[in-house]
Amino acid sequence: MGKNMKANLKINYEKGTGKGANPLIFGHFIEFMRDCIDGGMWAQLLDNRGFDRKKEMPEGVVDGNPNVAAGWYRTGGKNAFDIALDGDNSLAKDGFSQKIMCYNDYDGYVGIAQNRIYLEKGTYQGYFWAKAEGKEELESIAMPKRNAGSECNVEVELCLYDEDGGFCHSHRFQVNSQWEKFAFLFPVDTKTRCGVYEIRLLGEGTVWLDGTSLMPEDTQNGIWKEVYRHIKALNPPVIRFPGGCFADCYCWMDGIGERDLRPYRFNRHWGGFEDNSFGTDEYMELCESIGCEPMICVNFGSGTPEEAAAWVEYCNGGEDTFYGSMRAKNGHPKPYNIKYWDIGNETFGDWEIGHCSAEEYAHKYLKFYEAMKEKDENIVFMVCGGDGDDRSQKWNQMVAEWAGTKMDALCLHMYVLKAMEKKHYDNKDIYYAVTGAVKKYEEILANSYKTVRKVNAKAKVAVTEYNMGTLIDSYREQTLEAAIFNAGMLNMFLRNTEKLTMCNISDLVNGWPGGCIVSKNGHAYGTASYYVMKMYSEAEIEEVLEGEMECRTYDTKEQIGNIEPLKDIPYVDAVACRNREGKIVIFAVNRSLTEEVCLRIGLEGKEAQVTELNGEKVSDSNSEGEMLIVPKGRKIVVDNGEIRLRAHSVNRILILLSR
Repeated sequence: MGKNMKANLKINYEKGTGKGANPLIFGHFIEFMRDCIDGGMWAQLLDNRGFDRKKEMPEGVVDGNPNVAAGWYRTGGKNAFDIALDGDNSLAKDGFSQKIMCYNDYDGYVGIAQNRIYLEKGTYQGYFWAKAEGKEELESIAMPKRNAGSECNVEVELCLYDEDGGFCHSHRFQVNSQWEKFAFLFPVDTKTRCGVYEIRLLGEGTVWLDGTSLMPEDTQNGIWKEVYRHIKALNPPVIRFPGGCFADCYCWMDGIGERDLRPYRFNRHWGGFEDNSFGTDEYMELCESIGCEPMICVNFGSGTPEEAAAWVEYCNGGEDTFYGSMRAKNGHPKPYNIKYWDIGNETFGDWEIGHCSAEEYAHKYLKFYEAMKEKDENIVFMVCGGDGDDRSQKWNQMVAEWAGTKMDALCLHMYVLKAMEKKHYDNKDIYYAVTGAVKKYEEILANSYKTVRKVNAKAKVAVTEYNMGTLIDSYREQTLEAAIFNAGMLNMFLRNTEKLTMCNISDLVNGWPGGCIVSKNGHAYGTASYYVMKMYSEAEIEEVLEGEMECRTYDTKEQIGNIEPLKDIPYVDAVACRNREGKIVIFAVNRSLTEEVCLRIGLEGKEAQVTELNGEKVSDSNSEGEMLIVPKGRKIVVDNGEIRLRAHSVNRILILLSR
């Protein structure tokens, strides 16, 4: 190979020669998976804040206290006490409260606490719900209980401190016999990884605790400030919610209304538990604040058409409708008018709740369609397509034939690599297979589009999940290699913009190793793919120009993961566009590991702003302390009509002015 590879992008730069760009192809996706929403986006510092999860004690183990909620431990001393989880006195449906009873006060206290809470300098806000019975209730347990409105004045203390003694703040509250919400603010003067949050019963009496919270004061409607800033900088045009696989076991009614009354649920797909603090209204607050389109994936797997229709009415119905009035009572009188609705997720897969055949899916889908259409005839119906990593059109054809004109888009998921055989592969071979797999996905997209258009002249395709995915938590998804693949996918989406309803990279925050934004303890940074998404979305593309690429190609020779051997993959993938200001923008990916490319674009003598994403190695990735893969800009003059592309790089070329 020579030192400088030559490539030629043949473009007609005349206005009106291209096709309108769909901005929704730069979309994103969030799901209740691992720490995507809880822990990643949502800034709640307390685990099991509603005391709804019991401790699971292994058989024969007596150490520990099963009467204290999981995630909490008992504190205090000297006093005679009893402590229990009470299922008859709880704010949340099917939940528990933490009951603490002191029989004899001997200048001590009894309480519950969580530790190892990460705190930084700043102000923290929170609250807890409590009700109580006074000392006289203990003196005669057999006596009838007092009236609900009577006074008992049990004293409770809320403490926040560093277990190493660095600081201590406390507030005292008088708790009476009805549930009441007690709010507080705490200043923290220094950072600690061992903060303790404790609620104490002082003196004799009984107190029930529920629905407590601790969050930084400076969140954006409950979302970590740094995470929100990173999301806002991406300017997502659309965000898909609440899954993913989780969508097929999610009851949307669990996530509305007073946050502390929402039920605590086991996540049937990904494991763990959800307290449903982030639900439909919180999701819509996020979408509205950043100015993006919402897209909801309904529960097709374990849900019903009636449940999905009710969700449509809650989101889009007027105040005179049953569920629309419910939304209004929850503080949102105006309809959300959510346009895009995804009916099920990966139903073709045996891992999915509600897995079935294509024909069974189609029969059931039509029932969802009729029920949801009755609530809002203007929504866009997006059906579940087959495996987007597979060239077969059997599922897509069956679903399309049954749905006919009662569908607007067919949804595909495209994850390159996935599980590899347990044998050694040359990393160079993996890299060229991964980055070159865009060619395969472009063919699958084209064939899927042809399939649906045969029966519905207006239907399109939506790639509602895509990314690099190793399935083994290797974090290879966060490298420059993954970013180069995702840039190739974005170029492919731009070339096929007229075929697409939207595209959503998976995930927006954490979730799995491919998350665009990495978030921990409120601090966030962008992965290499984050900066690819930002480079493309902030260009504000309005038109995609027709073009032809001439460059050398390569072949891959063996099956690697889900990537079969491919032929004639171009080393350079480029697409030319026009932005809102009418300026030319060229996105160019150089897949070569070793060679720079002289890309001929014409436009001799023009000034250009080149933004480049590159690194020393394609295995490089970012971390909180070391940002190796970030965009770098330079101004150039297009001498001889050529632009130099460094090896393994992603480039955005904005043509500025004539010389």
